[in-house]
Amino acid sequence: MRFKTGFRTSGLRHLPLKEALEGIVHAGFQTVEFCLEHPEASSSTLESARRMGLEISAVSYHGKRDDSDTRLRNGKRAVRMAAEYSVPVVVLGSPLDGGEGFLREAAELYDTCRELGVKPAWETEPGTVLNGLDEFNRCIVPLGPFAGINLDAGHLHIQSRCTVSDISSLGERIFHVHVEGMNRSEHRHLIPGEGDMEWENLFSGLAEAGYRGSLTVDLFDIPVDWKEYLQQANIALNGLIDYM
Repeated sequence: MRFKTGFRTSGLRHLPLKEALEGIVHAGFQTVEFCLEHPEASSSTLESARRMGLEISAVSYHGKRDDSDTRLRNGKRAVRMAAEYSVPVVVLGSPLDGGEGFLREAAELYDTCRELGVKPAWETEPGTVLNGLDEFNRCIVPLGPFAGINLDAGHLHIQSRCTVSDISSLGERIFHVHVEGMNRSEHRHLIPGEGDMEWENLFSGLAEAGYRGSLTVDLFDIPVDWKEYLQQANIALNGLIDYM
């Protein structure tokens, strides 16, 4: 099976959303992660993405700097939007270290997802409550069998956990995947293929886990010539997929 490639709208939140979506299509991406962090995210703009031919791989909300009530409110909004438009996955984050109320919040969002038939995928990120796989296994796995992960390859790489065994051990809990280039020495998102990531490990681990979803590029600090940058990212990712 060949992976579809996608892009996150969060990295383009400085642009009008319609223009950002048009650029994602122009770059050749097939899917989009529809992020509530973009100020124009709404049901109508989600429908616009679909009319442009984009498949919505996930609705997402991270809110790592928001308070617990705001995170819960926006998390539920993301779940409801995903359910209303039959988007299979909602991607969720966790607060910065020391965030209050996260376990309660996660349990409530899990229950809401179960009620509405959406798969919740929590992302691990260094410096947040869900710092890495150990925290995911401790905080999220006990919620139940339908609690999953948004596997961010670069975040795992920083912690030397982007290994075949670590990825394959997650099995069917991998609901969504972020990819970017990364150097282990610096948390900076790069075009896929840049940095010192071992991409063979990622693809082998995903294959053993049985993951068949999209690979969503997660880039920030996007330059002025952003359309060309997105094209470069998609070409690079497709090159890696073809090579592996």
